[in-house]
Amino acid sequence: MTAIRQFIIPKISAERMAMIGVRAAGEIATALANDALRNSPKNNLYGIEYVPDGDKPLKGITTDFGTDIWDEVTFGTVKYTDDDGNPNQTPTVTFQAVLISVVFPRNIVKTAIQGRNGTVKEYIGEGDAQITFRGIITGGNGKYPSDEVNALRLMMQAPYAIPVTSNFLRNLGISSVVFEDRNLEQEEGGYSYQTFSLNAVSDVPIELQIGV
Repeated sequence: MTAIRQFIIPKISAERMAMIGVRAAGEIATALANDALRNSPKNNLYGIEYVPDGDKPLKGITTDFGTDIWDEVTFGTVKYTDDDGNPNQTPTVTFQAVLISVVFPRNIVKTAIQGRNGTVKEYIGEGDAQITFRGIITGGNGKYPSDEVNALRLMMQAPYAIPVTSNFLRNLGISSVVFEDRNLEQEEGGYSYQTFSLNAVSDVPIELQIGV
């Protein structure tokens, strides 16, 4: 009797498939745009000279597929002492596959007045920017990215504000964040990668001056 071999196909969630599709589509679109830019004529039919003046990709950095990277997020190092008096230092962590969303709330006091529709608004000031980082850490084929995930854990567990560098956040005036909710999830068939979602608020460093 001939033995029948059984193959088990790992399940992939719809969310994971969507993330893979979006990332692949973005990389294909970037590659096609770069090819079109390189092969475009210097002059069009109307004799107008074309001078490419768009944003430049990051120098010397490409994705695993060899396509250009236009922005990345780097969380800097922070030194601090824990509750037991032990010195600690967070690692510098850089993410390339990450999406950022920012909400700018305002602090407004609303007062309801009897006999009047609506409320009276008293503008107080700008609130902390609410930032969400959603990304993925990839490892080798069949290998979990343990070192990278551990660096992420050390960084997001620090009880202090973390400096952050990103072209997107720099344009919004954000250079330091404090993490609030931090989520890491497992997915079926996704052993060689780790998705994460970090909710943070912006922080403005304050220097205290003590008079003599």
